[in-house]
Amino acid sequence: MKRLITFAKGICLIVILVMLMVAIVGRDRLLAALFGPINTAPIQFSSLVLTENPNQFLVCRIEYCAATPHLVSPIFQVPPDTLRQRWMDVLTKQPRMGRQTIAGPDGQITHIQRSTLMRYPDSITVQFFNHGENASTLAIYSRSHYGKSDFGVNEARIVAWLEQLKSLF
Repeated sequence: MKRLITFAKGICLIVILVMLMVAIVGRDRLLAALFGPINTAPIQFSSLVLTENPNQFLVCRIEYCAATPHLVSPIFQVPPDTLRQRWMDVLTKQPRMGRQTIAGPDGQITHIQRSTLMRYPDSITVQFFNHGENASTLAIYSRSHYGKSDFGVNEARIVAWLEQLKSLF
């Protein structure tokens, strides 16, 4: 019993120390110190190589991406600017969305969404492509920055967002 009480005290002390560190330096800086900074550099879909980790999900058309996508992106019968606006409409309704980074002259956008419990950041990079006369498509690369498995969160997120996007047309 004495060992159990000592163990519980040790756990409480660790929790208090972590909470104190979060309060002092902030969650993002603490996560970056523990796991490294998140990378929101532009994605070159034409040369993207997927890692072996299952914590990523790629939606793209073969003609725009070097990597084999997990899902082939649909073609929408609207110009890329309209598709981009509808995409942004979908994202405004999503929980735990953070800052957005426009990464480059091609209009690529990286969104940050945090996990429900631990608030770990996931990056979702999207780029819009003209796909013929009055048609467009998009490439989406959703990935977790920490850990190896995401329990299918990236796939579920993007499939749900694409369904919401399709419902706007």
